[in-house]
Amino acid sequence: MYTLKSILKRGSIFGAAGAILMATILPASAAFADALNPLTERSLLLSSSAPGFQDTDGSGNAFDNPNPAATGNVGDPGYVPKTYAPAGSGANGRKTGQTFTFRVSTDSAASDRAIQAFTLQYCTKAAGLCQSPGDNSGDARQDAETPRKTNAEALEDGDLTSDLDVNYTNPIQGTDFEIIVGGTPAPAGWTLETSNEEDDEFVGDLTGKQNFITLKNASGISPAANTQIKIVFKATETNYITNPGSKEFFVKINTYDSSLTENHLPQLAADVNDHIIDGGVTVANVMTESIHITTKVLETMSFSVGIRNPDMDTKEAPATHGTCEAIYTPTGERLQIGNQNAEYSLETGQSYDVESFWRLSSNSSGGATVYYSGETLTNTVGDFIAPSSTAGEASLPGKEQFGLAFMDHEDVSDTFQDAIDLADGRYKLPSIAPLNKNAVYDRGNGTLNTGNAAGDAIFAFDRASLMTPVSIATNTGVDSQVLSCATAQMRYVANIAADTPAGVYTTKINYLAAPQY
Repeated sequence: MYTLKSILKRGSIFGAAGAILMATILPASAAFADALNPLTERSLLLSSSAPGFQDTDGSGNAFDNPNPAATGNVGDPGYVPKTYAPAGSGANGRKTGQTFTFRVSTDSAASDRAIQAFTLQYCTKAAGLCQSPGDNSGDARQDAETPRKTNAEALEDGDLTSDLDVNYTNPIQGTDFEIIVGGTPAPAGWTLETSNEEDDEFVGDLTGKQNFITLKNASGISPAANTQIKIVFKATETNYITNPGSKEFFVKINTYDSSLTENHLPQLAADVNDHIIDGGVTVANVMTESIHITTKVLETMSFSVGIRNPDMDTKEAPATHGTCEAIYTPTGERLQIGNQNAEYSLETGQSYDVESFWRLSSNSSGGATVYYSGETLTNTVGDFIAPSSTAGEASLPGKEQFGLAFMDHEDVSDTFQDAIDLADGRYKLPSIAPLNKNAVYDRGNGTLNTGNAAGDAIFAFDRASLMTPVSIATNTGVDSQVLSCATAQMRYVANIAADTPAGVYTTKINYLAAPQY
């Protein structure tokens, strides 16, 4: 047995067209406090919260099936680029990247115990026996009655399922992965290995997929105590991590003072725990005969994204309400922006807007950050509506614009107001508190336009968010608080110019959440 350590901050990006899953972990088994130290301020940011069977953009194009109208080569006259959701973008859950951030407890320089290896293990639970996340059918155990489907087989069969799988072939430091120590890239020489490490004793199906990562370097690094380390796994079309198809997952992490491996596990002696630097749990102990009591509070998180808020919904409002019900999107519905009497088309003399919501709850004592990732409105031949300035600008009919911003919440439904009026403390008006909104995106209230003049509502959009998610709300650091039910109402605006090419324009906006424990 070996002890594996949790990853996301003491005491853990599911969005969905935007929902993001935040992976967090606690130790898999108990260990002596004088031998193991915790990693602190742990966080995991996913490049996409989409399930692993999704890899299409707003028009349904994928890398394996790009826009069929794409022609020519870059720079050629008449060139039309292929359009799809690239690896590492918010809409692509099949080929994702991940960023782990944490601080070490041990002073490796003073203790003469250089970190020569990291291990990360993906599991469905924060503690106990490990089953790799995923929902493909079958069992990967030898002689299983129904063999486990591969992700390719599940995709081909149209199952809408996937298993988490770490796909890195001949990975190169700096290209496919990076280790950053105190803000500076670690010296060259690190290698990355993957394997399947699930517990045969687990009652239930095992995936058999690659769920264990070992990073090692015989020279190692010697960070001082409290040094921040980032481990970045980058996504390309050939090297990537596939998300599971549903539910939360957890990642357990350890640091070691050895780079020698057996079955991908660093060890020099029979007991691998002898080589763990930071990992395991801390337990109370007194040098007397005592009553030993222990417990754990595991990480929790709920993040929902959609176009309906049940607290405000008058169309399908339930007779009773929970204290923090999930935001949702009715089956088959999508946001349509434009003149509803003209097939939701845009006009040069009028601005149009639509709204959506997201809601985040987590027991992350270190706060959280919410990001967005996406592209501006585009059609199937590569035309796009120009985004609003990244610094923010007012909506102006006749000028191409696509932007987003926060707006104040609208009135709640009568049934939810009745719940609030109970005054028992369980219900409250929707609010983004304690998250602090990015000032650039916090100006969405007010008018869109008056005649041909600009309105007073301000919108912004960053096209670079497609590959590098942009932070729009946070309460980390000195502002960090536990999030009970932080709810945001988002507003989107679209305008066209007289020469905006005709076509059907679509986009996917993916919201990502990264709590810190």
